[in-house]
Amino acid sequence: MEILNQYHEHEIKVLDVNVDDLTKKLEEIGAKKVYDDVRTIIALDTENKYFLNEKDKLIRVTDEGSIKVTMHVNQSNPEIKAGIKFKTSRLKETMDFFHEMGLNPISKVKAPRISYELGKIDFDIDKFPAIPHFLEIDIEYINEEGYTVESLLKKLGLENNKVVVMGTEDIHKLYNVDYFEVYKSDK
Repeated sequence: MEILNQYHEHEIKVLDVNVDDLTKKLEEIGAKKVYDDVRTIIALDTENKYFLNEKDKLIRVTDEGSIKVTMHVNQSNPEIKAGIKFKTSRLKETMDFFHEMGLNPISKVKAPRISYELGKIDFDIDKFPAIPHFLEIDIEYINEEGYTVESLLKKLGLENNKVVVMGTEDIHKLYNVDYFEVYKSDK
C-alpha cells in the first residue's frame, strides 16, 4: 500500500468546456497528455450515509488503472476540504475490506478523464454522464509556472466560462442533479 498522505485541494473548476478546443489549446501551450481513460468512481458509506450526513466525510474508491482510496474531510466546504489518500493494488480486496467495516457503495459512476501536465500545473478534463464536461486545474504552483488564474484561462480561451471552487457533487447540484441519486449504486 502506498500512502499518498494528507492533502489540501488547490483547485478551480471551469464549467461547460469544449473538449476538442481545450485539448488543442493545452497542446499549443506545451501541455503533455498523461492520461486518457475511463475511471470508475465508487463512494462508500453506511446505508443511512452516516459519514456523509453526520461527519461531513466522503470515502471514495477510484479505479483508474491503480486503485486510489480517498477520505475527504469537510466534504461540504471546499475552502477547508482536506483528505487522506492511499493506493492499493486490488479493487475486490479493497471493497471487501470496506464491506467488512460496514461501508458499501452508495454511488458508482464511470467517468472519462483526460489529464494534461504543464510543468507543475495539472489539468483534468472530466465528463460525468449527467452533466457537461468541466476542467479541473490544480493551481497550487500556477504562479511558480509564470501564470495567474486569469492569464491561464485567457490563454486557454476560457476567460468567459464560469469558474467555481467546489466538489463534483456540488457541481452536479448546479445542474439540478443529485449526484448520489443519479449514480446510485446497485452494489
